[in-house]
This record gives sequence, C-alpha cells and structure tokens, in this order.
Amino acid sequence: MACACDRCLEHLKTLGLGSGPFPKPAIQKAYRASAKAWHPDRFESEPTKQAEAEERFKLIQVAYRELWEHYDDPEKVPIAPRAARAADPRDLSRRAAVESEAPEISFGGAPWCFVPPDLSPYASRVILSCNLEPREKILAFVDLARGASRDGQFILLTSYRIFVRDAFRIIAFLWLTDLGDVRFVDRLRHGKSRLWQRLLDWIPLFEPQYALLIHRRDGSLFYTLGGQADDTVKRVIYNFLRQKKSQSRS
Repeated sequence: MACACDRCLEHLKTLGLGSGPFPKPAIQKAYRASAKAWHPDRFESEPTKQAEAEERFKLIQVAYRELWEHYDDPEKVPIAPRAARAADPRDLSRRAAVESEAPEISFGGAPWCFVPPDLSPYASRVILSCNLEPREKILAFVDLARGASRDGQFILLTSYRIFVRDAFRIIAFLWLTDLGDVRFVDRLRHGKSRLWQRLLDWIPLFEPQYALLIHRRDGSLFYTLGGQADDTVKRVIYNFLRQKKSQSRS
C-alpha cells in the first residue's frame, strides 16, 4: 500500500497529485506528465525559466524515486522487461542479494561525478531515458564527456546494473549479477610482451596509465575505462564493483 508519511505526501504534491494515497499507476502517470512538463530542454530559449525547470526536474526525480521506494507492495518483485528476461534467466534471490546493502559512493568532489540527490540536469535526462525499474536505485553518474556533449560517454551505477555509453554512442548495460572479473591494470604493460615490460622496468620514463577492465561472468569484456576518467574516479568505481561482486557471490 502507499506510504502516507509527511515526506511522501510532499512528494505527491510535487507530482501534482494532492494528498493521496494513490495507486502506483497513478503515480507513474503523474511522474511522466510532470517530467515532460518541466523537462529543461523545453526552455532552451528562456534561460531564467530553464534554471527553474532544472530545479523542478530534480525534485520530480527525487519524488518519484522515493515514492516507489516507500510503496509497500511485497507481492511485486523487480523483474526485467520481457526482452531482457529472455536472455537473463537469473533467480530473484541473487538479484535481491545484489540490491541489498547498496554501498554509498563518494568521489571526493571529483568534477563531473554526481550522486543523488545532487544530479546534474544532463544526468537526470540520461537516467530518465534508461527506463530504470521502479525499485532500481540510482547510486552514481559519471559524465565522461565532462559536459562537452549531450550524447557523450557516461557511466551510470544503480543497485541492479552498470550502464555505459561508449565512444560509438551506444548505450549498454550489465546486470551486477552477471559481473565477472574486474581489474585495475597499467595500460602500458597489460597485454604487452615480456620484453616490452622489462624495457619499461629498465627505462622508467613513463608514468603508469591505468585502465579499469570490466568483464562479464562468461569472461568476455564488457567495458574498458581508460583515459576518459581520472584514476581516482576509476578506483571508486573499481571498489564499488568489487564490493557488489562479493555480495552477489555470498
């Protein structure tokens, strides 16, 4: 049943629903209408109005997410869309283990890295387009294009998945229950011959250039994060994925 706490009632007002309670379909319909009405792209020719829209858009995202999280419906279990389920026959107990105890993520103030509720308008627009499941929590967003492009590379971390948009502008995601080996390697040495590695040892002219390699459970490479982000950002993502992998195996 719907939550009637003061915060949820305030969220309902943000979505234009009044005092409630309301069923989930009504909340979802109101969210879509509100997000469309206050989408910042609608006000590109009105800078003042666009700034207001960006703030309203953020509040709408928070309201919808928390309303779904507070909605008590034990019979509903988060399930992937039908197309994803056909290629994703995981048992739900492992999915629940990955979702539980989602670690907090902190990038230490690194630029172009965002965690809720302080998401950029661009991050909010991207997240809206990813069609997250109702109970899928947003944990972090890294704008790898550093604000230079509206359809540039990014990484989105949620309680269920890791989303990436690569250099070819293709968006892909990996269920955390399908996460395989995660490695932090020196790009100058990884995959190179022993002779080359010995040469680097003898003539230490080059600083290490680290890359984060993310593999699927079947051993195939899902994504390589190299020069698009600083090593500190890569390390944060590495630690998060290692922790989630440990949770899913326990």
